[in-house]
Amino acid sequence: MKQFLIWEDFATYRGEAFSTHRHSHFFIQIGLPDSGFVEIRTLDGEWKSYNVVCIPSGISHEMRSGEGNLTLLYLDPLTTGYQLFHERSLTSNQSAFEVGDLFTETLKHQIREILKTSNKDVRKQILELININFDKQTNRKLDPRIQKSIKDVELDRFSLSHLAKEASLSVERFRHLFRQETGVPFSAYKLWLKTKKAVDYLANHSQLSNAAYEGGFADQSHFTRIFRRSFGVGPSDFTKKKEPFQAIFFSK
Repeated sequence: MKQFLIWEDFATYRGEAFSTHRHSHFFIQIGLPDSGFVEIRTLDGEWKSYNVVCIPSGISHEMRSGEGNLTLLYLDPLTTGYQLFHERSLTSNQSAFEVGDLFTETLKHQIREILKTSNKDVRKQILELININFDKQTNRKLDPRIQKSIKDVELDRFSLSHLAKEASLSVERFRHLFRQETGVPFSAYKLWLKTKKAVDYLANHSQLSNAAYEGGFADQSHFTRIFRRSFGVGPSDFTKKKEPFQAIFFSK
């Protein structure tokens, strides 16, 4: 069984290793194979092996399936993953970096055991493990104006002009501050909010055209392109369930 557990700011995958097309997404991704390696293609086309791999937010990557099972953790770079591995950075032409020195076999086993429960407590328990084991935070905090803009804002009001006005800033200054504080372009974050809203709809419905409408996309084709660019697979793969697959969505 391939299983996704999905929250607003965190998600997990547990199941057989799989391959993807090149894509990039908003979340920080951590890949933990049960054994062997995770293979990620570098930006110049070379395959590189990792014991445990971290792919930063917004970085284009392609994953090649190996044997056995795999755990993936997805963390929101503005909240649950803020400043995670802040002391590490990508080297030239790389799409990921190694974190196998931090994820011991004991820690990987603990995560697998937590995921067996498949319930709402998974998020809390795994994030507690990460906070205990890693120096996740620096003393630096998000600018309060940016914090306010991303907290409980409805998608239809999430516009540059509205949020800049709320923060008493010009549009250009707000756009610059948003990227400076989060490391993510405002346009990329808004596109992620639209995609997430459409994906939330797909949790209980299979109509792609309606999902595109819910997310505010121009049409189904536009949504399909963005979905594939974000996840490396098409939305029809997500809904048709041609193989044993389960996605469980949890509210805040």
